This record gives sequence, structure tokens and C-alpha cells, in this order.
Amino acid sequence: MIARRRPVLATALLAALLGGAVQAQEETVEVEMRDYGYHPAELAVTVGTTVRWVSVEKRTSHDVYFPEDGVASGRLFPGESWERTFDAAGTFEYHCQPHASRDMRGVIHVVAE
Repeated sequence: MIARRRPVLATALLAALLGGAVQAQEETVEVEMRDYGYHPAELAVTVGTTVRWVSVEKRTSHDVYFPEDGVASGRLFPGESWERTFDAAGTFEYHCQPHASRDMRGVIHVVAE
């Protein structure tokens, strides 16, 4: 009897997918922190995207600070990461507080789908 249920389950799954009942998974995009910069420094994503900043430096630490809303990662040492999900459209500028004098800056452009 189990073999007879497979076509029914497959049909139900296909109908759900085609009908939009199953949501797509949120996307995660990585930004590397290295050489006293964010790579890429400018990024365009859609609403709902998670951005993960990863420190790939060998000796120093960085942070990710959004001055307009006061969101900050805290210091990220080599091998550490921090994430932020962008739930609204807009332009989000950020910088590294410890290395502001080195002009370590980035921007995320979030657009509606």
C-alpha cells in the first residue's frame, strides 16, 4: 500500500510548489572582511536576504556598524562571522568602527522582489 501513496504524495507536492504554497528558502550572501576592507564593499540584495560578514584576516579584528539604526556586530576576530537579515527595502551604509580612519566602509542596497 505504501507504493500506491507515492504518486499521490508526489502530485500533492507538485501542486503545492506550482501553487506557491511552499516558500523559497531565504538566501544568504557572504561579505569577507580582509585587507582592511569589505569584499564586496557594495552589494545589492532582495528583501529577506541574510548577509553574513566573515573575518578572514590573519591578525586583526573588525566590526560591522550601521550608524543610522545603531546595529553593530561587536568585534569579529579571524574565523568569526556575524549575520543580519534585511527585512525592508532601503540603502544601508555601514563601516568598521576600529578602522574608520582607513575608510573601511560598505553599503547594502535592499530592493523588493
